[in-house]
Amino acid sequence: MTLSIPERLDDLTPEWLTAALRASGELGAAGEVTSVDRQILGEGEGFLGDLARLTLSYEGGEGPATVIAKLPKLANRAMGELLGAYERESCFYDEVAADLPLATPRMYYGDFDRDAASERQEMALKLADRTPRFLSARMTQLGMWVSGRKKRRYILLIEDLGDAEPGDQLTGISPERCATVLASVARMHATFWNSTAVENRFWLMPLSIDARIRNSLFQDSQLVFREQFAHLVDDGFAKALSWAAAHGEDAVRGLYREAPVTLIHCDLRLDNVAFRDGQPIVFDWQLVRRGPAAYDVAYFLSGACPDLAAEDEAELLRGYLAALEELGVRDYSFEALERDYHLGLLTAMQTLTATGLVDMGEGRGLHLMEAWYERLGARVGGIDLDGLLAETGA
Repeated sequence: MTLSIPERLDDLTPEWLTAALRASGELGAAGEVTSVDRQILGEGEGFLGDLARLTLSYEGGEGPATVIAKLPKLANRAMGELLGAYERESCFYDEVAADLPLATPRMYYGDFDRDAASERQEMALKLADRTPRFLSARMTQLGMWVSGRKKRRYILLIEDLGDAEPGDQLTGISPERCATVLASVARMHATFWNSTAVENRFWLMPLSIDARIRNSLFQDSQLVFREQFAHLVDDGFAKALSWAAAHGEDAVRGLYREAPVTLIHCDLRLDNVAFRDGQPIVFDWQLVRRGPAAYDVAYFLSGACPDLAAEDEAELLRGYLAALEELGVRDYSFEALERDYHLGLLTAMQTLTATGLVDMGEGRGLHLMEAWYERLGARVGGIDLDGLLAETGA
């Protein structure tokens, strides 16, 4: 039986859920979902996806009492399509998640509309990356237009982490708890360190593949960003933003060229982490890529800790490196990690300050980004930009 793919949460009826859970083996042939109660989660927070907790009742069999349903956010679906975010997460759960040495939610069911053009996305992005800079913005606009006209559907039913303590990017955590997250992520990084397992998967693209597009979007956003968040842009942050406008594309390429490649989450923030018995569970794999481990570290530390002193930052990097070494990674020095971490911060900054690309909503979503920008500014403001330029040529 071929199941339709729901587009809206209201389409997740007891009949559809019965068929989906039977198809994935989560519910026996005699079992039936008799009722479903939907609770919207993360309203105003999820930029690309809509989430709901489904509480299910059964007859004739037993299945999961609750599941999390994830569908594209219709307001931002064009951006999600352009990024390849939705199918990437589905493929991650299908092909990689079960063997990951890092706790992730269990997938109960997943499906999406296949698209041959999407499976050639890496080729298209490589072509776009060779486009002259003055045409990059138009190429991106064309890509958004094409993506916006696609009506592909995606659905994931995954484990409910309601029993776990949710991470909160707005509140943040202590350096000690940051160390716990980084130690867990190091297990994933070490497992795929320079591994061929991250190659030859159409959905697992290199971090650097959209370096020109990333920098073009960043530059186009700077006037609006500096006006809207002027109260957060001190001299150090402003200097880093100006540096990235001139050297940001080369920084991304230099990071990918110099650093060892592994599997990276690429959106490692506290709102995508929960804690069960003190141990992290990482979810929301829409942006997963192959690339430098230091990017995950930089992205996470750019916003996870409200008051991260420079000495704490260095200690966290040393702890992360020690975790890698315990897992057999011996060819990565602290100096190399620190260099890659700084390049990772500047790369993340280009993505995070490209405002206007997604609907952040009001309330918590906007407050979250303001807090993140304040913490990010503190991190990039301490980088020796001239020294980094001399060391890497970025």
